[in-house]
Amino acid sequence: MITKKSLQNLNGLLMLSAIAKYQSKRKVAEVTNSSIDTVNKYISNLEQVLGVQLVVNNAKGTYLTSRAELIVEQVENLQLLLDKIYSPLDYDSRYKGSVCVCLPLMVSTALFPCGVTGFCEEYPDIKVISLTTLGSPDYREMGIDFGIVTTLPESLKDFSLLYKKNIECRFFAVPGYLAKYGTPGSLDDLLANHRIINGLQNENYVPGWKELMSKAKNISFSSNSTFAVLEAIRHGVGIGLMPRQFQGGGLVRLDELAGGLQMPVYLVVNNCTKDIPRVKIVTEYYKAALDRI
Repeated sequence: MITKKSLQNLNGLLMLSAIAKYQSKRKVAEVTNSSIDTVNKYISNLEQVLGVQLVVNNAKGTYLTSRAELIVEQVENLQLLLDKIYSPLDYDSRYKGSVCVCLPLMVSTALFPCGVTGFCEEYPDIKVISLTTLGSPDYREMGIDFGIVTTLPESLKDFSLLYKKNIECRFFAVPGYLAKYGTPGSLDDLLANHRIINGLQNENYVPGWKELMSKAKNISFSSNSTFAVLEAIRHGVGIGLMPRQFQGGGLVRLDELAGGLQMPVYLVVNNCTKDIPRVKIVTEYYKAALDRI
């Protein structure tokens, strides 16, 4: 039975999802045509019900805790359900067939599928084909429906830019490393007194990374493989930079060392197939996944 409290909690979950997208309570209040006090009330009530902190505020904005990020992934399933309810058309006939997406390796590792179980249950007849390339792909030759790239081509030709996202990056370490060597108090402390794991691919994808590494005193491990960098962090080799969603799995995210590092990515769509319903729904799923990062 739906109660007043249940409706309040649902509104709180939607507010939480909006905070994940905009990272600003003021922006959420503006988009939802409500006040900041109302946003705070919904989040506070939700925190009381769940018994955990969901939102962290600082001078740079409003961010979700790791528990809140997991909750927001489930809220996405709710949004998919609402989309299905609102549509007057037959989903079975519209959402069948294959959709091909292409991502460079760094983007692929940064964009692990979120909420994919719920998506597959909602659209069981859609077959997603995800192709990974080492460099910038030639979309026209590969016959893809949409792609996510780190460098926007000067001429998109048969493709259009749908969405741009700056993926925030953070430094990560394991508790064992921090217990032995301490937690850096600042970027200067990190560069002067700690072992750095250098992801060589960041020189091309993350503006400012190359200059930062030129100041590091002890780069203990370097690799152009995102997986190798991640494993080096997990084995306590040192402290490394990864997209901010790589928390969990025993990693500690060092938010105090943010440094403003970001990886810009662009979602481009094939002009010939972008309006096909199955392509459109998968594109929106990946766009929503980017929003959550």
